[in-house]
Amino acid sequence: MHVTDIHISNPTYRQTLGELSAVVSLSSELRDVRLLCQVPAAAERREGEGRLALIREALRQISRMPEIRTGREELSFAPGLMPEAAQ
Repeated sequence: MHVTDIHISNPTYRQTLGELSAVVSLSSELRDVRLLCQVPAAAERREGEGRLALIREALRQISRMPEIRTGREELSFAPGLMPEAAQ
């Protein structure tokens, strides 16, 4: 899967659970994979770190998909799409 776009929608901070959740969409020419991601919320996070944490969680989840895990399909990204800190 060659990811050409990453979109984060419905970001929600749940104070009682101390978590940030959102739907992270990884899009390619052939398909769009939507992953529900939840990460611990940290008040001391700088701006943008919550987004990076959600992307990291999406990558963790997609790496467990059978086609990626078995090597039948390789995960790659369009140039400049992935922030260095997320890899």
